[in-house]
Amino acid sequence: MGFIVGRHLLGMQDLHYGYWPAGLPVSPQNLPQAQANYTELLISHIPPTVRSVLDVGMGVGTTARKLLERGFRVDGVSPNGVLTDIAKRQLGDRAQIFETQFQNLETDRRYDLILFSESLLFIPLDAAFAQAVQLLNPGGYVLITDIFRIPAEGESPIGGGHNLDKFREAVARFPLQAVEDFDMTDGIAPTFDLLDQTYRELIEPAYRMLLARITASHPWIMKIVRWKMKKKMTYYEDHHFSGRRNGASFKKYKSYRLLLYRMTK
Repeated sequence: MGFIVGRHLLGMQDLHYGYWPAGLPVSPQNLPQAQANYTELLISHIPPTVRSVLDVGMGVGTTARKLLERGFRVDGVSPNGVLTDIAKRQLGDRAQIFETQFQNLETDRRYDLILFSESLLFIPLDAAFAQAVQLLNPGGYVLITDIFRIPAEGESPIGGGHNLDKFREAVARFPLQAVEDFDMTDGIAPTFDLLDQTYRELIEPAYRMLLARITASHPWIMKIVRWKMKKKMTYYEDHHFSGRRNGASFKKYKSYRLLLYRMTK
């Protein structure tokens, strides 16, 4: 839903967070540019020897398209049927799309680089790395850009991400040698300020107006709904309208990193 609305209102081409360098004003109109910055940064860290890429959790296929335009051979993994359809329309027959979860993928193809761009957080770590090692050519790479949890006092209002320490413990169990570890947190954090602003200034007023309209027209129905769904509604409102899901909270509880590993066997 977010992608559909963003594409029609803002010209968004991606699902991932934006990367905001100094000098780019944080505004909805600049989100597509911030997302393009993210993709360009990701591509700039692909080693020069790489020719083939498996894009895991490829979303709507925009990153894959940009990789194809630069001459890479690209396949994708997409377990989401709706997003797969969009990716197919964007890529045509230039890439094979495996419609399955990454850990269940079966193929004879091998790749120079396996890309996890905001997809590793949905996959058990050991399963992800075991599968990646099986699908890599000798000396191949794993490139990860994703959100990770870090120790901090209190409960994070922002969900998602593997524990960073446990991630490092997991990757150490596989023949993967660290090549790069780039902290992108400060450049990603403004996206959360933008999301928080959108929820508080756009979605919350619309939500309150809708509830008020239904309550005025059907008071007894709304009384029952509020009674039956009180916990869920309270959670939703606290989660999205608290004003705590912002850039400052993101930097306190999360670390966003670009990580590059090379297979050693």
